[in-house]
Amino acid sequence: MVVQAIGNQNKLQKQQGFTLIEVMISIVVAMVVLAGLMLTFTSQSNQYQYQNKRIDASQDLEFALKFIARDLRSALVGSVAGAPVIDIYASTTAPFETTRLRFEVWDAALAPATSTTKRVLRHYGYTLASKSIGYDRNVVGTTANPREILPNVTLFKVFDDNNVGGTSRAGFSGIPDALPNTLVPDPANSNTPLSVPGYTILIEVEVPAGYKGGSLKDVRGNVVTTKRIWRYAQVYPMAAVQ
Repeated sequence: MVVQAIGNQNKLQKQQGFTLIEVMISIVVAMVVLAGLMLTFTSQSNQYQYQNKRIDASQDLEFALKFIARDLRSALVGSVAGAPVIDIYASTTAPFETTRLRFEVWDAALAPATSTTKRVLRHYGYTLASKSIGYDRNVVGTTANPREILPNVTLFKVFDDNNVGGTSRAGFSGIPDALPNTLVPDPANSNTPLSVPGYTILIEVEVPAGYKGGSLKDVRGNVVTTKRIWRYAQVYPMAAVQ
């Protein structure tokens, strides 16, 4: 009987489960592992969303920049009285962004076929407060109603590269040097070509998504709270008209 009791006791000892301390330790370890997995998943998810937003913002930015550059390349230049002028209006406070860009282009669909009537005005407007670039294709007189073509814009600036001695380019390290003037044949005077300045178009936008990956700076080197990307284009107006 004594031998049998000892054998039963050994079986009970072998069938014992986890102690309370072991269970608590297991739970803590599991929670740490799950927390690490959740952090990894969240980080990857945020990075994925940011990359998608960055791609979308970059594509929209490049489309708008090419659109404006192509339009500005078609701006009329001439030497006759009343020749069109590329008007660049800028804010009077830093960062002295371009608030309005206006110029004329040739429209072959208009009649009669004279150099003074076959012209339409292109108008681009930018408001820093609304972070939006707007565009009005055919402006009548000076009245314009720009429609948004690019949101989340933190800076829109058009540099007249003929103004190389001015201060408009100061503080910008992310853009190239000013273009030198180029010569375009003058329909009114075949012996003397027109000297046409170049223009540098700069657009900066913010990426509307969370971002972790280093310091956040804008095109002027200032520290900002959101990720910025920027692009530029340099063009010459090439459409001479008498």
